[in-house]
Amino acid sequence: MPNQEAQRDQKQSSSKRFLKIFLQVAVMIAMFAALLWYVGLDDLYNALLTIRVEYLVLAFLMYFGINVIFAFRLQRVLGKNNIKTSFGKTLLAQYAGMLTSDVTPGRAGYILTPVYLRDQNVPTSKSLSTILGIQTIEFLVKVAGGIGAVIYLVKYVPTTTWSEMFPQTFAGINVGIIIAILGIGLMLLGATVLALFTWSKRAIAIFNKIANIRFLKRFLGGIMGKLEEYKESAHTTQNAIPEILALTMICWVLKGFEWWLLGLALGIGNIPWIAFFLIHPLVTALAFVPLTPAGIGVQEFGIIGILGLLGVPVALAGAFAIIARGLLILEDLIGLPQIVKSTSLLFSRKKPQETTVTPTTQET
Repeated sequence: MPNQEAQRDQKQSSSKRFLKIFLQVAVMIAMFAALLWYVGLDDLYNALLTIRVEYLVLAFLMYFGINVIFAFRLQRVLGKNNIKTSFGKTLLAQYAGMLTSDVTPGRAGYILTPVYLRDQNVPTSKSLSTILGIQTIEFLVKVAGGIGAVIYLVKYVPTTTWSEMFPQTFAGINVGIIIAILGIGLMLLGATVLALFTWSKRAIAIFNKIANIRFLKRFLGGIMGKLEEYKESAHTTQNAIPEILALTMICWVLKGFEWWLLGLALGIGNIPWIAFFLIHPLVTALAFVPLTPAGIGVQEFGIIGILGLLGVPVALAGAFAIIARGLLILEDLIGLPQIVKSTSLLFSRKKPQETTVTPTTQET
């Protein structure tokens, strides 16, 4: 009887997951259909024909540089926890995490990066606290960037343009500005939640209970690990905040160049680098809207709206949004072999060993 109940519960759980995924895919398809209708297939096709390949290649290299620094950042913080890793394997784990985030709602799949580090015998409790700590700082940086973007747009975009793009107002405030503020609020909420899970002892205890739920524990391969080890690692990650912040800022600068080069590839030459540098964190917030995988469709409409405020025609803005998304997914496919490898390791009968290096003098 207990086995039959367990099987019934498992079937119900599988049905719910299938329905949830189906609805998200349906919303994604509907969003993209609406996007193509809004932009116009002919205009989009003509815009894509104007691409200058040399700028596109440079943008691709900028994104590669960002992932290299991300991997270096991850390796450095793990090193402060006395965990030695191979840079090449860490880079593959970084790409695997990014690819997983590309296909999961709210980009939540990046939290599986610790799973992709297990082939280097990295204790998942330490890799998880490292990932959450890094993401907390990154979210806070994006909040600052989003605020900067709103200030920039309010200062340089004429009031008439705001009214044309977003004719509706709410309590006397333009809806476009309200949407931007909500995006910033979403990132701030994410940063707060991550900070609590990383550095609040009470929240860590709650997170430990959640992570050890039977289904999650099996799926994540015991990702939480030992709670005390997690707490120790979280404290070490706090000491690495200045280094995390510096490397995150470098990546933000490179992202500004990536988007600027994508703009030049499409002939968008009227927007300065500083604008792309500022608006990227604001638009990124839309990727965390859990309606579709990685906010697909939602983020693209956001890009079209913001570039429209800066005088970019809808067709060019739509082409920019689609290429920006495609570039990420195409390069993130580098991590696909690591996902396959880690998945086979996770579900193999042989349990992978996790080695903890005996603590020595930690870097500060």
